[in-house]
Amino acid sequence: MAFLAMASSWALNYPLVKFAYAYQSALSLLFFRILFAAIFSLIIFWKHIAFPRDLKTNLSLFLFGLLNIVFFMGFWFVGENTESSAISSILIYTFPVISIALSAVFLREKLTLPKALGTLIGFVGMVLIFVDQLSIKPGIGLFFLIAGAFSWALGTVYFKKYLLHVGNYTVNTLQFLYTLPVVLLYDLGTGAINFGTISFQFLAIVIYMGSLSTSVAYFVYLHLYSKYSVSSISSFFFAVPALSIVFSFFILGEASTLFTYFGFALISAGIYLSSRQVSAAKRNAAIQALGDTNK
Repeated sequence: MAFLAMASSWALNYPLVKFAYAYQSALSLLFFRILFAAIFSLIIFWKHIAFPRDLKTNLSLFLFGLLNIVFFMGFWFVGENTESSAISSILIYTFPVISIALSAVFLREKLTLPKALGTLIGFVGMVLIFVDQLSIKPGIGLFFLIAGAFSWALGTVYFKKYLLHVGNYTVNTLQFLYTLPVVLLYDLGTGAINFGTISFQFLAIVIYMGSLSTSVAYFVYLHLYSKYSVSSISSFFFAVPALSIVFSFFILGEASTLFTYFGFALISAGIYLSSRQVSAAKRNAAIQALGDTNK
């Protein structure tokens, strides 16, 4: 249920980002999203936050925030400003493929055949969903979107390798607090933020994006990756662009095609293959725990 809530809130971002561009620039949207995510996280997670005192942990949290928030969202927002939502969804959600490859290299995770098939089938399904909307033309936006996906995947692996001991409440909140000044200084230096033209509609969008689809959703994301291996659950994230089609249908009136339904079926099959691996891992862990208790 937590995953479905996270995936739905992220899927709703795609049409909302397009609406937000009518009021502010991509980098301005990034600043306000991080701002409200930091405020909301401090409010709801305050009692659980343990501010680290050592410099190494704080630097690790700052680097994680750069990879997982600033570079990822910055590249994504700038890229989607010049490319279609379809291309943006496909390129950003090469994230599961990249993260699985990085986890094999840096985390020594074993890539089983069901995991590989689940990821491949899910990715093909996602492409099918958007196949009628594809109009690829060479441009800098494509580079930004791929760079965003790579930064997100690298941040995920970095979290698994160096920040599990810090705690999800702390990591989730401090990644916003530590990166907010960076984005603010950059936006002020480039003139990306125009405070005089901030409208009620824009504020409503960024408050939603900052609270539910960033603060809460990122906490669920960290919880999932702290509990399961990267290769076990990454293919689940193909559900996000699939759900974005559902929201685009209801919000923007975009019609679905036969390819859309085939794509949904393939994504479901890919998630099913990966979920079998997660269930098996949980079952084996329970059996091992029971054996240890008996001993």
